[in-house]
Amino acid sequence: MIALGAFTVFVLGMRHGADPDHLAAIDNVTRNAYVKTPLLSRFVGTFFAGGHTVMVLAISALVGLLGTRFAAHGAAIELIGTWVSIVVLLLVAAMNVRTLRTGGTRVAGAKTSLLPKRLREGSSALLAIPIGLLFGFGFETSSQIAAYAAAFGAGHGIAGALIVGGMFSVGMICTDTLDSVLVHRLISYRSDRLPAIMRVWIAAVTALAVIVALYEIAQVLGWKSPVGDLTLSAALVLALLSVFTYLFFQTRRRALDAPSGAAAPVDL
Repeated sequence: MIALGAFTVFVLGMRHGADPDHLAAIDNVTRNAYVKTPLLSRFVGTFFAGGHTVMVLAISALVGLLGTRFAAHGAAIELIGTWVSIVVLLLVAAMNVRTLRTGGTRVAGAKTSLLPKRLREGSSALLAIPIGLLFGFGFETSSQIAAYAAAFGAGHGIAGALIVGGMFSVGMICTDTLDSVLVHRLISYRSDRLPAIMRVWIAAVTALAVIVALYEIAQVLGWKSPVGDLTLSAALVLALLSVFTYLFFQTRRRALDAPSGAAAPVDL
């Protein structure tokens, strides 16, 4: 039972790492960091998830400390967090539809646009750590972690809640790291096919935002899903991994598209 709960939270963490606003923030920092530290920029997703983990564990510990006192208000907190998540997801979708219509090649994020200029435009890969920490203050993240800690760590105090938060974070780190590795590969790809490939990536993020938002709206309005959160989370993660795989193979043709010694790619 404990192993099943740990696996469930791990998969939910992977789904959280696939949040479109995470993808947008990691995309932005990876691009900025690639200019000065191309090797380190591969791990922007890891740094981002590391900063996010600090908040995840803090919230988990708080839920474990409050115990039943939190459970009494857990449903209301989760509902508010869901509506906040819906609004953010729809904003992300709208921003990226606009990017596609105007021919842009950067993933847009609602929270990323609200960051201070120094964080939004800085060229250090390590800036992903404070950005991830700031993203952890979002109400949708806080309510989601609190709900999981209460559901899967109930009766085990702070230690149980921290185990839940830890497994969630491990799943998130896996997805976020894969994201920055993919973005690094995309921006280091020397080919005139890059804008078209980037549009596939932006379209995938947009579709993910719309699908999750519509699902959450349906749930709030009383629709009962025939599948559980675990199945849905696994499906979303697999869909994102399929996009990663497609883009990976699309960028394997570098040698055919550009001569050796070609100039470094323009920052898109």
